Amino acid sequence: MAGRALALLSFAALSLAAEAQVAGLLYDPEPPANSAYVRVINVAGDAPVDVSVDGRARITSLASGEASDYLVLPAGKRNLVIGVAGKGEAASTSLDVTAGHAITVAVRSGAAPWIFEDKANTNKLKAVIAVYHLGSGAPFDVLTADGATKVFTGVKPGTSAGLSVNPIKVDLIVATPGTNTPVARTSVAMAPGGTYSLLLLPGPRGALTARAFQNKVERYTGK
Repeated sequence: MAGRALALLSFAALSLAAEAQVAGLLYDPEPPANSAYVRVINVAGDAPVDVSVDGRARITSLASGEASDYLVLPAGKRNLVIGVAGKGEAASTSLDVTAGHAITVAVRSGAAPWIFEDKANTNKLKAVIAVYHLGSGAPFDVLTADGATKVFTGVKPGTSAGLSVNPIKVDLIVATPGTNTPVARTSVAMAPGGTYSLLLLPGPRGALTARAFQNKVERYTGK
């Protein structure tokens, strides 16, 4: 009887080990509790950029107008070096990031980057959408495409704003304040618990473009 019990215990231990191995294949480790989250948006012109953090390459050839996934970084003082992909020249930016917080760094040509602290989603039944005015010149309003609902008002260059909203699919227009005449259009399909970004970007010949997307965090592997 004792031998049978020992065999059963051994089988159970082997089963748990096998489950752990499978789980290791299915699930990545959770980021440490002191992690902070930093992403980069390239508004530095037509050239892609490379980004290293504390001397380690983290983002390669980020295209113009694109946003990286959020990098998982230890909280505290971090040094970002950002330069045109494949070229030697680069600029250094120091950040002091707080555990649990998310930061967006918008890289610009010939000027200091814009740095934004992003709004977290604390209500898993809602979605959060944030607008970033990464162009120049006038402020803009963001409205639903029918003009009936003003989502953001008077967003100035170099600023951002976040809002908790119902998770719906919505068509949006960007317009000069006081008008419903669109200068740019985009749409976004939001899900409960998600966070989303709306970028107002400089386009050809001084025009404005807009794009919306769901925010993503890089795959964390524990390395």
